[in-house]
Amino acid sequence: MSKKLHLILLLILPMIVFGQLSESLNNMKADENPEYKNYEPLLFKATKYIFDNPVNVKSKEFISATQIVGFWMNKDTGMGIPTFGDFFTSLTNENQQQFLYTVAMIHYGLDQKINHGRILTCKKINGQKYSEQEDVREVQIGGAKILLEYIGDKNNNVPINSKTKKYVKAYKKEKLDKMFFD
Repeated sequence: MSKKLHLILLLILPMIVFGQLSESLNNMKADENPEYKNYEPLLFKATKYIFDNPVNVKSKEFISATQIVGFWMNKDTGMGIPTFGDFFTSLTNENQQQFLYTVAMIHYGLDQKINHGRILTCKKINGQKYSEQEDVREVQIGGAKILLEYIGDKNNNVPINSKTKKYVKAYKKEKLDKMFFD
């Protein structure tokens, strides 16, 4: 009986935990004046859902997660998203790789804020080159590691082009930082 209960919980628990994304998306869209601070935990849950599950454009919850992220990409969240550089341009938007990298950077920044009490704003600091700012570099490399781990798993349905494969190899050899910033 115990084994059956565990099996049932393993099948139902993910639906209970994440089945709320589509409902939360509807509530967020219905909010006439959504404030980011009220939806930050939802955005974090959506980014986590995306990287905990294979790309499935037919899944209502996957679609809801990407719509939640997309909604906040176009709003002021207090955190910049440094979408530039050789790694970013090596990704194809045809396979949604640039979108997933952006989601990964958002996820990294939110994880640092929520779980580690660190705020990485990635806002331009006078007198510093934006691409060399410590927080910008940290978010870029942190997001890249999340994305490369995700796309490196063939079960996640993300095709990898030849330019991106060299970053996957560098990540596996723990030389990504050097490749990224040298």
